[in-house]
Amino acid sequence: MTFDLRTLLIASSLTLIILIGSLTIYSVTSIDIYYFLRFLLISIFAIFLVTLVFNQINLNRIISVGWVLFSVNLLVVLIVEIIGSEIKGSKRWIDFGFLSLQPSEFMKITFALFAIQYLRFYNFKFTFFRSIALLLTLFLSAIPIIIQPDLGTGLVYILFGLILLFICGMHRLYFIVMGLFVILLSPIIYNFGLTEYQKSRILSWFSSDQSLSEKWNILQSEISIGSGGLFGEGFLNSKQNEFNFLPEADTDFIFSIYAEQFGFLGVLSIFLLVGIFIFLTTVFSMEQKRLADDLSPYFLGTYFSLIIGFSFLLNILMVSSLIPVVGLPLPFFTKGGSSLLCFSIMIGLIFSSRSFLK
Repeated sequence: MTFDLRTLLIASSLTLIILIGSLTIYSVTSIDIYYFLRFLLISIFAIFLVTLVFNQINLNRIISVGWVLFSVNLLVVLIVEIIGSEIKGSKRWIDFGFLSLQPSEFMKITFALFAIQYLRFYNFKFTFFRSIALLLTLFLSAIPIIIQPDLGTGLVYILFGLILLFICGMHRLYFIVMGLFVILLSPIIYNFGLTEYQKSRILSWFSSDQSLSEKWNILQSEISIGSGGLFGEGFLNSKQNEFNFLPEADTDFIFSIYAEQFGFLGVLSIFLLVGIFIFLTTVFSMEQKRLADDLSPYFLGTYFSLIIGFSFLLNILMVSSLIPVVGLPLPFFTKGGSSLLCFSIMIGLIFSSRSFLK
């Protein structure tokens, strides 16, 4: 096992992100110090174990069964409607007693494995037929997620899938055409494809005429972020959390609590740590592309690095009211088994694709 300065910086930045995330979750729940230590150890153990497992498995073997993993994942998403647990009107989770998992979260991983396997067979040469086949697979597999209903996860899944295809070299003309179609069909999609709850979320972002109850979450999130100031209110001193003003403080809006406690400097620190992680893993990707004949590790590693970075960015934009609320978890901050396991697998595949630990 060899470590150089870049590997040390990557490991250090990831460790600090996990530590800060665990502290923030503890500050929201405030059960006891043992809960924090337990959660921190579980997080580190889960990430280490999953990373070690995927680092030891030959990446080519994982990619070679990509279509199987994708098919099984899609099947599980479909049967969630039958055996899933209903929470707040949506069936998105399968309850195993000790852990609840959201199968749609893992579609971001399995679609990537399937697409890489498919494209590698053709030496990553796109044709019209192959491009359309991958786009149809992406959009059709998003339908079961959207009808759960989970529009946010479905749209994010499509966005991440398009990012993967762009990285792999799909012609930009397809993206331009899709963008035009979305613009032209948006009135139809809005009127006939969205539920009233989803419409109200969009309206609350565009309009200031919504009722207090409709814009309560985002309003309290903005108050929480703004009250942090430069240095923050201090650890465990979040008024929004203490008086339960901010709903879903331990999931979608946990970054707002972090910003309130640690202020602008704390937010800047997280941006710096995430930036170091994404930049250095991308540098390793470029080296992999230059030195290896098989581009699969480069495409896969770059994709997962960007997904972690985009997940941070989209969540922060969401809680800051710069984009509509889509329910996207914040990596290693959000309290949820699916999120932790999903991002742990991504980290494991990033390390495996770079051979960091070999």
